[in-house]
Amino acid sequence: MNHKEYEIIRCGDGSDTLKIKDSEISFHSSHGAIQESQHIFIDAGLKHFKEKNPGLKKIKIFEVGFGTGLNALLAAMQAPKIKTTIEYHAIDLHPLPDDLFFKLNYAEILNEFELYKTITQTPWNQLVFITPFFKLKKVEADLTAYASNEKFDIIYFDAFAPDDQPELWTEDIFKKIFDVLNSRGILVTYCSKSIVQKALTAVGFTIEKIQGPRGKREILRATRS
Repeated sequence: MNHKEYEIIRCGDGSDTLKIKDSEISFHSSHGAIQESQHIFIDAGLKHFKEKNPGLKKIKIFEVGFGTGLNALLAAMQAPKIKTTIEYHAIDLHPLPDDLFFKLNYAEILNEFELYKTITQTPWNQLVFITPFFKLKKVEADLTAYASNEKFDIIYFDAFAPDDQPELWTEDIFKKIFDVLNSRGILVTYCSKSIVQKALTAVGFTIEKIQGPRGKREILRATRS
């Protein structure tokens, strides 16, 4: 898609998100992109995992759906605070046009212009050192056909909703995810639908329901136990 196929929406917390034109599909909740990503992926994901594993000096994250790069930006900001090196892999079949990132206001709100620019503009399909604490590999590929020999500690499952991308919320996909997680690794996602819970449980995950961010009752954290 090109940038003309998206429209920028101002969320309730003042941050921007994207909506695909002529659809109801948006990249974040209308209540707030930054508050949603911080709550689900940083607080319930990265910070929780670090608290459970304080001795780890390196954490590997795999994100399903690079999207606007907001989750990667927040993770890169968090890494020096928890004194942990993060190797961050993200997969996306339809990367956004480069110029569209500069129309979003995340860097302005978070005061991280250079970091956001570097994260969003680095080449795809190669591992790049972004900061001393953060390495990034963006993969342009279809998750349903993607295979990796890497092992990860945290999965950010941030695909579009099951009604919009049903092929990514299946037992087959979650089994693939389960197999690349280290022991006691976790998956966090905004979607708590019963079909997602059943699929995660069927492949061996232990499910926790967690209070969601503003505007969402609950989210899921799944552990490879």
